[in-house]
Amino acid sequence: MKFSIYTGNHQNSLGISDTVLLMQRALRDSGHDAQINASVVPGRFNIVMEHFVDDASLRSVFDGHAAGARFVLVGTEPISGGTFNGGVVKSHWHYSNIPYWKQRYEAFLHVAQLADAVWVLAESMVESYRAVLPGKPIVFLPHGHVEGFQRFEHRCEAEKDIDFYFSGTLTEHRRSIVECLAQTHHVVVDNHSTPDFLRFEHLSRSKVCLSLRLSPENAIPSVSRMHFHLQHANYLIHEQYALRCALDPYVLHVPPDEFVEWARAALEVRDRRAIAESVRAKFKAEMSMACLMPAVLEASDLFGRAGSRAVRFALAA
Repeated sequence: MKFSIYTGNHQNSLGISDTVLLMQRALRDSGHDAQINASVVPGRFNIVMEHFVDDASLRSVFDGHAAGARFVLVGTEPISGGTFNGGVVKSHWHYSNIPYWKQRYEAFLHVAQLADAVWVLAESMVESYRAVLPGKPIVFLPHGHVEGFQRFEHRCEAEKDIDFYFSGTLTEHRRSIVECLAQTHHVVVDNHSTPDFLRFEHLSRSKVCLSLRLSPENAIPSVSRMHFHLQHANYLIHEQYALRCALDPYVLHVPPDEFVEWARAALEVRDRRAIAESVRAKFKAEMSMACLMPAVLEASDLFGRAGSRAVRFALAA
């Protein structure tokens, strides 16, 4: 099958690079042709991560559909109370912007009518998406191991001069933990606009990486962050979430009220590199996307929903 991962509705942002690369490599590992493109490509299955915030992003999908493109839509946000991210973070300027998330959610529902299937990044989100998109295949896309994902090499422990590393939006909850650790240790925080050359440099020099909840109300783990650290054998401590996910067996879960204490103790672990490498090997052996992706595509029913039309598209591509 021929796929194109469309990134134009995200303005080709650096912030989606890890998920885009995961999907491309997962499709390639399972024997498919997968490109990455800034525009919709007719004649291919276009995989589109949800983010429709203006007329141009909507028009690109509807015009592409009219020209013969087909779509798999990726739902990235939890649905709650008839919107995305309802009540997840009440005090952050972005996550508490109710009109923004409501508009984005409604645009997603509009575009979803054109999609052959919708993939979600957390098993716990499947039922809420099925409830608002009855009859549409809603399929969990696992974050398994893929080949060709590694983008930096670790420095030897003696050269690692960054005690703690975190990448993500600094909400009030996350900031409180980071600032507490920064009082006595060297902490580096990157965000969605940090260029990869700097992000990878920081990671190569980091001793302990952090996985933090957006807020105490945030129940769904950030599997994309967990996956990135597992693929790169980063020594990770993960703030415990209320809900479980498929990557739980491969990370160290830390009680939220003890996180700072556990983080400091992690610096005293002498065999961090060996532990992290061992976990990556186990992850690769047990969760290869070459084995997991075929089931995702089968459940998506990409050919069955459109019958002979789907077959004609495949042959034309």
